[in-house]
Amino acid sequence: MTPFKTGWEKFLMLTLEKTAFWVVEFLGVVLGLTLVFGGLWLLFLGGSPFYLLAGIAIIAISFGLFKRAAYALYTALGLLAVSVLWALWEVGFDFWQLVPRLLAFIIIALIVTALARRLFQKDGRPAFPRVVANSLGVVLLGSLVAFIVGMFFPHPTVVAESSGPAPVIQPQAGQDSGNDWPAWGRSTAGNRFAQFDQINKSNVKNLKVAWTYRTGDLAIDGSEYQVTPIKIDNTMYLCTPLNKVIALDAVTGKELWRFDPKLRITDSNRGWKRCRGVGYADTSTLPPEALQPATDQTGADQAVTQDASPPSGACRKRIVSNTNDARLFEVDAETGKPCEDFGDHGFVNLLDGLTDAPENGSYYLTSAPLVADGVIMVGGKINDNISVGEPSGVVRGFDVRTGKLLWAWDASRGAKDSTPLPPGEHYAPQTPNFWGTAAYDPKLGLAYFPTGNQTPDFWNGDRFPYSDEYTDAIVAVEIKTGKEHWHFRTANNDQFDYDVTSQPILYDLPGKDGTTTPVIIQLTKRGEVFVLDRRDGKPVIPVEYRKVPTDGMPGMRISPTQPFSAISIGTTPFKESDMWGGTILDQLYCRIQFKQMRWKGEFTPLSDKQRTLIYPSYYGGSNWGGGAIDASTGTLIVNDIRMAQWGRFIKQDEAKRIGLKPSAEGEYSEQIGTPWGVERSMFVSPLGVPCFKPPFGTMTAIDLATGKTKWQVPMGSIQDAPVHGIVPGVRIPLGMPTMGGPLVTKGGLTFFHGTLDYYVRALDNDTGTELWRARLPVGGQGAPMSYIGKDGKQYVVVVVGGATRTGTNANRGDYVMAYTLP
Repeated sequence: MTPFKTGWEKFLMLTLEKTAFWVVEFLGVVLGLTLVFGGLWLLFLGGSPFYLLAGIAIIAISFGLFKRAAYALYTALGLLAVSVLWALWEVGFDFWQLVPRLLAFIIIALIVTALARRLFQKDGRPAFPRVVANSLGVVLLGSLVAFIVGMFFPHPTVVAESSGPAPVIQPQAGQDSGNDWPAWGRSTAGNRFAQFDQINKSNVKNLKVAWTYRTGDLAIDGSEYQVTPIKIDNTMYLCTPLNKVIALDAVTGKELWRFDPKLRITDSNRGWKRCRGVGYADTSTLPPEALQPATDQTGADQAVTQDASPPSGACRKRIVSNTNDARLFEVDAETGKPCEDFGDHGFVNLLDGLTDAPENGSYYLTSAPLVADGVIMVGGKINDNISVGEPSGVVRGFDVRTGKLLWAWDASRGAKDSTPLPPGEHYAPQTPNFWGTAAYDPKLGLAYFPTGNQTPDFWNGDRFPYSDEYTDAIVAVEIKTGKEHWHFRTANNDQFDYDVTSQPILYDLPGKDGTTTPVIIQLTKRGEVFVLDRRDGKPVIPVEYRKVPTDGMPGMRISPTQPFSAISIGTTPFKESDMWGGTILDQLYCRIQFKQMRWKGEFTPLSDKQRTLIYPSYYGGSNWGGGAIDASTGTLIVNDIRMAQWGRFIKQDEAKRIGLKPSAEGEYSEQIGTPWGVERSMFVSPLGVPCFKPPFGTMTAIDLATGKTKWQVPMGSIQDAPVHGIVPGVRIPLGMPTMGGPLVTKGGLTFFHGTLDYYVRALDNDTGTELWRARLPVGGQGAPMSYIGKDGKQYVVVVVGGATRTGTNANRGDYVMAYTLP
């Protein structure tokens, strides 16, 4: 080897080494200064001093590297040691909270250790002997690898104490529905429980796609597939976001018929088209008194129908559905042709009896109707936060054969009167509405539905006393008359759009003395799980009324107490150490933002002076998808959302001046007719990730007999969730916000596909462990369902049209997919 070549190599190595030092020194100074200035800001706000001290230490490390001084290495190792102690003191061994607190300091220590052979003490000795430095490097590299590997495994929030099966306490549970799935929640009890065990823990890994059907209605331009199909005999029925009803062969997936009600596009439903399910009625099983004479429906829409009067014997079995332009309709379950004896040629106009406000389409229906004992029970959705004067939240019951209006319950009359108003009169505007699906107890003859609040959601100073009485309530009425038996408020006063939206779950709760109590289980956006005696509405699981902040804006109606159940999910109050972020820097950012917000716990009122943290958020907790219960063991299964938000009041003129665009669902709501608009948004870091600790969505199992959480696991990964338009593409099971609901089977399985990544999963009911996962073409939002086909095989079906609220037409679909064992 020539001296020239050897010299050149030495020069090149020295140059690379110097460059490496310069880069590390520069990045260190930048990181250190950022932490120092951010740390000073946080300290000024009363926050943790750690970031300031860490920033000073990193600057010292950078200067030590510049001087090639050994103290750079000692400081880096000291900083890592202190960060470990600090992190364990703040968050214990919570894996995801340790990541941003330790990862940066592990990397810094690793880099400085790699440069250790060029760092010297004052007497010229190296910082560490080579063997020690190399060993230390291996340990640090191993720690880094361990953190990275740990990201690819789920980290349960609550680990199951036992993997053994829960004892069966109701062996006959679920058998009342036979091999079918006859209602949106499988039965009118809304338990989403199927007693089938052909697919079970031991063989679920063998599930394969049996058939795939595409509806032809892509979930684009504001459409979302949130439907759970029903199955009667050997036919499956579902609806598309455009309210088309489709019948499929349950074994082959072959289309049998479809009916198009010709949805009228309005200003409101143009960007909000959903159909979550349909109902079913067999009128041949109804007693004579249930069959009322047909009456004209004044003002009913003249819908385009397929034929004139149906032949004799038609419409014995009926599919009942509603539309986003406020019509209720029925078609023959065997042919798909309109039931001409229902309403006006198959249609009832649900705008009758409402004020003129809904002419712009602000009243519409999205959820499956309840069909029970010859009655169709429906509520309606109104636009939130746009204006006062929205239409009534009236809940109505119609005769299932004729479409005659049997009763009408609205908050302005409450328990006093549920008789329909005479033609030409209007139900009181902007009363709390019900936009989900009701539940029904045939033994008691009572139907149960949850309500929201009087719109607008965030300013409540102008609400009627009767609206406050029924805000976010559970109401029990007679299915035949609509007469109210009781109601229970899940919030004494609502300032945050905490509509109670999920279908109530009915269950007979065994007692220690051998008796059973008929209960209603109501999930809420607040994450509170209320368990009441469904005979009288009295709490069975204790409810405590706690003091909440009341320092709201002048004119606001704020209750000093709010109800809290002894069972809740994801409701632990925030503190500064709960702030998260993908890196140490955006964690610091989130802590600063948190300290600058108003937050005195749940129900902290909004202000016009500073942003107020809203947690739980108005998306949930539990949203419309609801939960499920293993009715054979008494185990409640619930998916939840954990997203914090912020809001502040702003004058409408000021919002217009700074360019905020008003909408019902966006980041600014005008609330016309009130003193204030409201600006709101998700609480996220500059990287676009939530500013609070994971998981952001979980699946939880609760033993209702004890109220104890059996297990809680994160649901979903970041794989398909874009952040600033970038899709990670790696399956890191952080636990993401969920939508839709679970399906529980006697095979010991919970099925779910409402995650932000494109998978359907099966979990072990006893531990929450994922036993099976299958890739979907796009994301899903509804709830799975299951049945036994005429071939004797158990099927699990999901409908997928895209993950929730992506805001684009990309990655959208129209798939109905059935799985079975080979």
